Amino acid sequence: MVVTASQLATYDQVKEAILDSGAMRDGLGTHVTASFAAGFVAAVASNPIDVIKTRVMNMKVEPGQAPPYAGALDCAMKTVRAEGPMALYKGFIPTISRQGPFTVVLFVTLEQVRKILKDF
Repeated sequence: MVVTASQLATYDQVKEAILDSGAMRDGLGTHVTASFAAGFVAAVASNPIDVIKTRVMNMKVEPGQAPPYAGALDCAMKTVRAEGPMALYKGFIPTISRQGPFTVVLFVTLEQVRKILKDF
């Protein structure tokens, strides 16, 4: 949900800003630029959630011992305290490498379908 919300909001805002500034006309270049920006923002927004989710899922619970994390918020707090806030962005390069191209294909395809349907 975080990925989709951030992608949709960012794409529309960046596309509008590009068009309003006159930097580009409405076309493939604008769509690719706005799409990549949306993918970047989605990666920034979702990566901490993915890191925490992965740590909670992979925690080792020893019999008779308390689990390392009481939940997601506890995991986030312990991670930031022990490793600093940038620990929430471990794996960011693979995330942006996956989300960037996916988001570009998604929104460029959406714009092409809109164009076809508008003319139809």
